[in-house]
Amino acid sequence: MEPSQLVMEELRDMEPSSSVSLEIETDVYFDVIKGLMNLVEDGKSQLVYVASTVPAEAIINAMEMIGVNHHGVKFIDCVSNMMTGPQSRSENVIFIESPTMLENIMLKVEFLRRKSPGMRSIVVVDSVNTLHIHNGWKIMGEFLHILVNNLRARGSVTLIISIKEQQSQEANTLLGLVSDRIVKIGGG
Repeated sequence: MEPSQLVMEELRDMEPSSSVSLEIETDVYFDVIKGLMNLVEDGKSQLVYVASTVPAEAIINAMEMIGVNHHGVKFIDCVSNMMTGPQSRSENVIFIESPTMLENIMLKVEFLRRKSPGMRSIVVVDSVNTLHIHNGWKIMGEFLHILVNNLRARGSVTLIISIKEQQSQEANTLLGLVSDRIVKIGGG
């Protein structure tokens, strides 16, 4: 089964307030994003995508190139300001100065979640590995614990992406503590 279809199949019937860790291999990265974008094609859900690995503009361009509708997706871009400054003029992208500003990420997630009352919210954190490069594991643990529990309390779904090739024991332990289940998606 194609990785994007596997994502759709695994995550289609997620319970409200659930938290799922997606452990993926780098060769299926954009296929997984495609599957995540397709989760909200029903028009009853909104996807808030926290981008700290690849800039939002690159994700948008890649999805447009393969014909995936991304217009219902709201991005919180944590990486563009550090690299080249904000590039996108899209109303669907909010920029954060740095991936170290975890509190701002939480505030923007809540802001975007509240902008669409009555819709099921799915929040994607991409990726725990990249955020860890900029923040220690203790801070990452606090951030994920608060974010996931706040989203649970509001009936939102949290999806946390981790890159298998960059996975450490600390990441495995942390994701095990904040996730209801771990879904592994690889190219082989």
